[in-house]
Amino acid sequence: MAPQSGSTSSATLPREDEETTKRMMAKRVKIIAELMHTERDYISDLDLCIKEVIQPLRNKQIAHFDVDGLFSNIESVHQISAKLLSLLEEATTDVEPPMQLIGEVFLQIKGPLEDTYKIYCYRHDDAHTMLESYEKDEELKQHLRHCVQSLKKMYEEEGKPNLMDMGSLMIKPVQRVMKYPLLLCELLNSTPVSHPDHKALQEALSTMKNINVNINELKRRKDLVLKYKRNDDDETLKEKFSRLNIHSISKKSKRVTSHLKILTGGEPQVKDQTFDKEEKLFRSLEKTVKSCVKNISLSSQHLQDSIHLAAQNITGLQEILQNEDDEANKHAKKMNNPTNLCEDLMAQLDKVVLTPLSALQALFSGPQKLIQKRYDKLLDYNSYLQRSTGEELDLAKKDYEALNAQLVEELQVFNTAAKKIVLNCLYFFITLLRNIMSAALQSISAAVVPVPLSSSSICEVQHQLMEEVHKLNFVKENSSATFIERKLSLEKKKPVPSPLESPRQTEDHRSKLLSTYSAELLYQAKRKCNATQEFDIDLHEGEVVAVVEQKDPFQSTSRWLVDTGILKGYVYSSFLKPFNPAKAQKDVAENNFCGDDFDISLFVSSRPSSDSSSSSGHKKSDSDSSLHSCENPTTNGTGAGGSQDMDDQHTFYAVHAFQARSDQELSLQEYQKVRILRFSDLSGNKEWWLAEAKGQKGYVPSNYLGKMTYA
Repeated sequence: MAPQSGSTSSATLPREDEETTKRMMAKRVKIIAELMHTERDYISDLDLCIKEVIQPLRNKQIAHFDVDGLFSNIESVHQISAKLLSLLEEATTDVEPPMQLIGEVFLQIKGPLEDTYKIYCYRHDDAHTMLESYEKDEELKQHLRHCVQSLKKMYEEEGKPNLMDMGSLMIKPVQRVMKYPLLLCELLNSTPVSHPDHKALQEALSTMKNINVNINELKRRKDLVLKYKRNDDDETLKEKFSRLNIHSISKKSKRVTSHLKILTGGEPQVKDQTFDKEEKLFRSLEKTVKSCVKNISLSSQHLQDSIHLAAQNITGLQEILQNEDDEANKHAKKMNNPTNLCEDLMAQLDKVVLTPLSALQALFSGPQKLIQKRYDKLLDYNSYLQRSTGEELDLAKKDYEALNAQLVEELQVFNTAAKKIVLNCLYFFITLLRNIMSAALQSISAAVVPVPLSSSSICEVQHQLMEEVHKLNFVKENSSATFIERKLSLEKKKPVPSPLESPRQTEDHRSKLLSTYSAELLYQAKRKCNATQEFDIDLHEGEVVAVVEQKDPFQSTSRWLVDTGILKGYVYSSFLKPFNPAKAQKDVAENNFCGDDFDISLFVSSRPSSDSSSSSGHKKSDSDSSLHSCENPTTNGTGAGGSQDMDDQHTFYAVHAFQARSDQELSLQEYQKVRILRFSDLSGNKEWWLAEAKGQKGYVPSNYLGKMTYA
């Protein structure tokens, strides 16, 4: 009997497996049918929403009603659901249940399905908030109520469950995408392992779960951004104090510690090269936009002022050169109105350049806060990374990665758009400048200005007129250059007062200096120094001084401000040497003139010699000939000695640097050697001398020159 019992058991097992497979396949068929049936109902709901709600609201074009913002991309959701249903029907129509492959359908459409539902779910919270605001407006609420009533009527005709409100219709796509993993899980549990669809269903289930996770993570990232984007000014004092607790203080201290460790290299830092690149571009764009707003505003204001001034100049020239009774001139004055020229162009500049740039500048504050918060989360993550592996680390990692991913994604879009806006504004600005120049040229060309002469003959006519003027008695000895020189000579220089007469230093004065100033500030006169300029003082050999400042008011380091114990004044630094009490007597005895002591200031006097004004060259009528045709002032018949004396009398040095203001003047550097060709200008003004240096000739102020004498 035992062998018969074993044979019965072995025959029962295949029969039970076969019955289990049949039950699973029967349940699988029902689940597939339910999947397709619910998908058709879902598509029908979307179709009714589009036909009975979205399209009528769009056609009405209601003010302050954002149809696309309220329903987002629901039409794209309808299309992707219709595509899914079509693929399911292809996979099941005229195909035996053992050969139906449902998992392949979801794997085939996973990419477009995720992209479409991500957008809808991401915007759903904003749409719900928008719906609540519309329901508070009585007029907009009536439009929504009318649409809901139409939908309820359609639902009753088709025998569908009653529709509660617009919100329950808007949430259907969110519910549908969350239901796909549940249906696929039931389908997988009802599919035998031996079925060819089993492996594909496993992959499809995992894919749909990941899609839902990604959608939830995207929504979580958005919630993080909204949380940290809230302005601190929006918080009340009570809310700020409520966030101050032991946990927040501990978190702040940990962040400071982590930041210091990163700065000192104590711990590694998690880096994202993509974020670093986008943040750098973001900072550069922010600085560029700020500079553009400031500089373009100033440029437009200056341009507007210059156009008004130019228009006034043109009007003035017209009044001088034209006949006021001429009708053409009157018409030109009306056409050349600077107000008409500026207002339109400046309005365009403000509209297409300054307004977009100012609006863009205001948008940088939001990302800046998120970037700072992202850095705080990075410090938290770094802190937990070094000492923790539990829940806190996972939470810190998720917060950082969520905020970092959101910033990277949105910074790329923001930077691209901001760069285009800046470039477009700069292009418009350049175009407007070109239009302004064109309008100005047209305005000038419209002015009727008589031109009696051609450009080629203007110079000839001007020359003839100048010759006629020169024939007049009261300008016979003068020229246009003389007028310029006389004008320059009217610029009187401040007279240099006589140098201060300083008394001799006594031992009491020296003791006072030694006790008042430190040793490194004390210097001693190597030899007698006479005052040569304003505020200079005399020093006698061996006298001790304290250096107060190693430069003069003209920032020259060759003259120092010193204190003798009696008074303060300026002396040339070449006359001073560091004071050493032990070697003072020896230094005085051995004080000889050597190469190290040489300074050109020793031989420069700020006052010209008494006979310098007596030597004057011959006057000429043309100022150019006075600059380029002067010969060396020598006396015929004199020998080499007389020539040498004459050269010495005409050789001077520049006490101060002088910068020429016109072609008639000669630029000089401090201590530059010059030769005087004439001790006055052509009008006899002795404050301006005609000088020559390095082959260049021109007029220089006489009080800028000094005779080469030993001081």
